[in-house]
Amino acid sequence: MLRCQCGRNFGSRANSNSYCPRCNKKTSLSTIKSFSSSSELRDAVSEANVPDEIVKELSSRLASYENSERSNEGFTSDDIDKILSLAKLPDDSITLSSINESMIRLDLKKMSAERFMELLETSSMVLRNSNSSWSVLQ
Repeated sequence: MLRCQCGRNFGSRANSNSYCPRCNKKTSLSTIKSFSSSSELRDAVSEANVPDEIVKELSSRLASYENSERSNEGFTSDDIDKILSLAKLPDDSITLSSINESMIRLDLKKMSAERFMELLETSSMVLRNSNSSWSVLQ
């Protein structure tokens, strides 16, 4: 992570010709910290560029958002595997109805079948075949 004299923090590869994205200067840069992964660098840069006046508010909002997301979803990978294995139809596809039935059988009705399928689609665990059928990609 690099910091410019103008106050901007940003990421760059080691030994690269870096310019500040705010002021476009190259000479006023200092290395703050090195990271082994791009996600760690991204998080550190984001945190370093948040104005001091709103750090506390932003942190509390993020914490409450993460807590509500965890409590709303709350499925473990084992839960997901069980639901999918019970929901598979003879042609190896799944439907909202089969997901709903397997969630009821397993007593895992923490969310609607529609929301569950949205989560699976966004995480690329299933592929939509039609409006009412999906294939499991695991």
